[in-house]
Amino acid sequence: MKSCVVIFFLVSLISSDTAAPPPGIKVRITEKVKDLGLMYLKGLVNREFLIENEDFLIKSVTLTKLQIDPAQVDFRFQDKIGLQFEIRDLNFALQLQREKNVQFFKKFKIDKGTTIFTGEGVRAMILVRMNQNPKGHLNVEIGKEDCKINADSIRTKSTGFVGKVLDKFKSLTKHFFKKKICPALQPMINDKLKDLSTMRTVHEGRQLDLDYSLSSDIAVTSRSLDMSFKGLMSVRGQAVDTDSIRPGKEPVFTETNKMIYVGISEFFFNGAAMAIYKSGPFEVNVPKLEGLKSVVNLLLGAVGIQPGLLKVKLTKAPIIQISKAGLSATVDIETQSEGQQSVLVSCKLDMNVKFEASRLIPVIKTPKCNVETQKIIGKIVVGAAKAILYFVDKWFDEGIPIPLPTDLSFIDAKTQFEEGYLVVGGSLNFIPLQSSSNAGG
Repeated sequence: MKSCVVIFFLVSLISSDTAAPPPGIKVRITEKVKDLGLMYLKGLVNREFLIENEDFLIKSVTLTKLQIDPAQVDFRFQDKIGLQFEIRDLNFALQLQREKNVQFFKKFKIDKGTTIFTGEGVRAMILVRMNQNPKGHLNVEIGKEDCKINADSIRTKSTGFVGKVLDKFKSLTKHFFKKKICPALQPMINDKLKDLSTMRTVHEGRQLDLDYSLSSDIAVTSRSLDMSFKGLMSVRGQAVDTDSIRPGKEPVFTETNKMIYVGISEFFFNGAAMAIYKSGPFEVNVPKLEGLKSVVNLLLGAVGIQPGLLKVKLTKAPIIQISKAGLSATVDIETQSEGQQSVLVSCKLDMNVKFEASRLIPVIKTPKCNVETQKIIGKIVVGAAKAILYFVDKWFDEGIPIPLPTDLSFIDAKTQFEEGYLVVGGSLNFIPLQSSSNAGG
């Protein structure tokens, strides 16, 4: 039953940790996500799901037909329990590609064919409880009395010898649909969840990874579901001292009017700043400009920055602050062109954030900088600082991934800044992938 799987991918990607720091990222999903579930179902039509387990008789599944009235779908949060799905009068058709081989001195094919599996008047009621397994991943529980599936009609139409035999046992097929799907749901969903990575690569060249472990239990109310993620960036292979990171405040959600809310704390931004600092010095190529643009080289030369390779390092981890006025940062860097003395630059800059698809993109505004080696007029300092900080924008051109499934995009985003954190509210849009999906067994 793929009608509920999309919801679990919204609360997955995920494992848990007992560390004390506040969550870097929090996500709230509200009851309005029901519309997204229907979009997800429609997006599955005509997509082939490959099954690459050689022991399985079925090699691929394609949903070729789906008919359902949105008014016949009920999705609700159960306070302090989990999610309840109720579907009435659903009609579907699945195309199953079968193939079975046996090995006896050499490989023999004993079955190959297609089965069209159709259901009409399908009714389902599923209550899903959510917890964490011993390894910290999200786990679901579907009790025997919490799942009921039935249908007015179940039919198969097959090709191949084995398929024709299957078609003769109509009562057995309906019994399988009614009695075997519910017990299969829990292990199927948990198997998918345990394979989801809790780490995302933010910048491969600097080996910067972002940890999306759950940092606390999932909280469910009658109108929403809240998840807290560690949201900690680190240099691959290096331990992180979380006590050295400015914590900020845990994001607080006060609304349920939108489909989704994402809260991001100072801990997330300062953890990222610490990781960039620990990733070591970097190099920036300062081009030699011609014509009117050559004035830029003159301005940079005034503060000891020449065309060619520029070595840059953070002298300490930048400090990120979030207030109701917005997002700001203090950055201290040391730059050195070949054959030149090093230049110390201290910058204060304001930042904004925007969402594109499922990625958070920092937007750096014009910095205010001081060059400690000499006094320079403001325009020269700003010109130098822009060149030095240019690499930051280039690093994050593709943004920082937010824990959402690949097919989902964040739209209509509105940002609200608070003391120590920010909250972005918006909607989710489902954009089906064109490529086939793999489903392992």
